Amino acid sequence: MNEHSKAGEPIELEGVLAQGKLQRLLNALPPDLRTEMLPLWQIIRFSPGDVLIEDGEVADRIGFVTDGFLAMSKTLQDRHRHIIGLITPSDMFGRAFNGPSGYRIEALSGGAVLTCDRQKFEAIISRSHEAERLLLLSILDELDAAREWVMVLGSSKVVERLASLLIILSRHKYRTPEGTAHEPVQLRLHIHIKRVDIAHLLGTSPESLSRAFHQLERRGAIRLVTPYDIELADLAALIDISGNSLEMRDA
Repeated sequence: MNEHSKAGEPIELEGVLAQGKLQRLLNALPPDLRTEMLPLWQIIRFSPGDVLIEDGEVADRIGFVTDGFLAMSKTLQDRHRHIIGLITPSDMFGRAFNGPSGYRIEALSGGAVLTCDRQKFEAIISRSHEAERLLLLSILDELDAAREWVMVLGSSKVVERLASLLIILSRHKYRTPEGTAHEPVQLRLHIHIKRVDIAHLLGTSPESLSRAFHQLERRGAIRLVTPYDIELADLAALIDISGNSLEMRDA
């Protein structure tokens, strides 16, 4: 980080604290560029089913999720919609310095995003080598996440896919301000996504998903507090069940 950066400095945009990748990106900017960029951000709230970017669209805005979950989906020739990835709090979307989107971005839950005009965002970022480096790292993170998701969906058992999803969501929730994951005494997730959408995400049926949740609970890996609140009672067991060598590493 360059001499102008203030690591961990909280930044409020539109009444919302910038977190994770966006916070680190803003803190990497020299004071003059940061001052230029801060007024450009807007908070946009979304509801389940809202489409933020269409497949093939050249988005005019860059966004960072502050709350809720978005899906990357693709409709194939058979007219079936396939969810090919998940965008979680702190993740970026909008393809900076790139062309049309290769998939639709739609809301799986209610939530909010901080957005900025893409061309203005690119113009400011291109004037800071450190910010460009962090943006590149963010894009590489997206590639790693895509590879990991292919590995998750390649698991033959639904319970393995579900265990992997819970680990991935845990990594996103329990990041420190510096971006590294940590393990609190009690891991608890609030997943405000309909079970039918989670099933779609994991390539299974709602009935099979329900059985997988109860199987994880019987094996002591999780505790179902409510339909949307899950306590990860035994993280080591969850990692073992996933079969994918996933862990609480940097997200």
